[in-house]
Amino acid sequence: METKDKILKGHKRQIRLSRWLAKVGYNSPIGKFLRLIMYYQDGFILLKAWRDFLNIRRENIGDKFFAVDHAIIHASHTLVRDLMHVEPQLRGNDLGIIRIYASSYMLNNPLSLGMNGNEHTGVRAVFLQALPNPYSQAELLGQLVDQSLAKAADRRQLHVGNDLPKMMLEILHQLVFQISLSEEELAGSGAYIKGLVLSSLPTFVSKYLLFSKTGPNIRHRQRLIERYKQSPKWASYMQIAAQYRLNEHQIANSLFDMIHIAGTAGTSALLGSVIGVLCLDDNLKNDVLAEINTVWNGQNTPNGSALEQSTLTNRIVLETSRLYPPVRFVSQLTTNKGTVEIGGQQCPFQKGTRLLGSIFNANRDPQRYQNPNDFDVTRDFSDILSWNGEGHERVCPGKSLSIGIIQMFCFYLLKKYQWNSITEVKWDFEKVTAVTPNNLILQGFTHQQ
Repeated sequence: METKDKILKGHKRQIRLSRWLAKVGYNSPIGKFLRLIMYYQDGFILLKAWRDFLNIRRENIGDKFFAVDHAIIHASHTLVRDLMHVEPQLRGNDLGIIRIYASSYMLNNPLSLGMNGNEHTGVRAVFLQALPNPYSQAELLGQLVDQSLAKAADRRQLHVGNDLPKMMLEILHQLVFQISLSEEELAGSGAYIKGLVLSSLPTFVSKYLLFSKTGPNIRHRQRLIERYKQSPKWASYMQIAAQYRLNEHQIANSLFDMIHIAGTAGTSALLGSVIGVLCLDDNLKNDVLAEINTVWNGQNTPNGSALEQSTLTNRIVLETSRLYPPVRFVSQLTTNKGTVEIGGQQCPFQKGTRLLGSIFNANRDPQRYQNPNDFDVTRDFSDILSWNGEGHERVCPGKSLSIGIIQMFCFYLLKKYQWNSITEVKWDFEKVTAVTPNNLILQGFTHQQ
């Protein structure tokens, strides 16, 4: 059966499921079982062809369609933006389109994205305390970026997929906790991130049947969060936590997720895409270097003013995040039941149904962006949806730091380092992970003479 037929037939089953759930109950044992079956049926297709899955359903059904565990996906820029602005939001323990079933992989602590009420507010307050302003901490940030790139220069190559996540882990642990990770710890954190997909399996499968794979990752997480509690910054985080009646377990695990999932997996993927964009366009790369030369003479480290004045670099980061968003879905839950028009049919949905916003589709919506698949730094980015947009409670607390780190990498990569060749620049659209040219290697990577 062709992929298109599989995708559309799967949606017809979702339509029928909406009526079955109305009869048997969304959270009844039968309802949960039916949704789980549908989750994995769609999941197998998504793992192999997630872009086709989204585009085919959108083109043939509309800007709203069912997917995975009977979630309602919103695919236009307007719908996704409106979804983000719903307040207050009810969240489930979900990582975008991935539903976290094996809570043991998270040490039974919900993702910050899955928290609600006081817990959500308190954890965000800790995040805002933990994540420094890149402009006021530019000197430290520059030193950390330079140290990371110097290690790649010793190896004479920079591998986007392998090296950038390690660099981000090192930088964020220094910024948030003032601790250095050993090579063994870096490898453990990298394995944990790659194993996140295992948390989408039922607890019995993840915790017991796949223990040889999940066990080492879980033990690594346990050991690392104990190190967090020895950080010189730990007391300040717990002072904020106490105001919201949050405990050590909640804060340590939430900071672990913030660093490993949003910080490392997200920012390193976007940085890799920015490097890919610059490698493909020599004129753009030269324009960025000219801007850097204007704001930084190469002596000492760049200051906050230099970062703020690098407007072209900033726009490149924004446009790259539009085309290749490291976070591709935003998720929340309905607070009541009702009906929704899907493909011209009125379909019932139940309280607790997931509402997913496809940031990837919304960022390429031709109703919002002219020639949406073209790279264009002159666009209006006032309502860009990457980092969950602006002006509401779901805005990513690490947005400015993420952009600042990538800008700083651009400063050093173009002014302080050089490479003599590159491998093919190809964005990885096959895997249901952040979109980035993972196999890109800057060869002959070294300090400039």
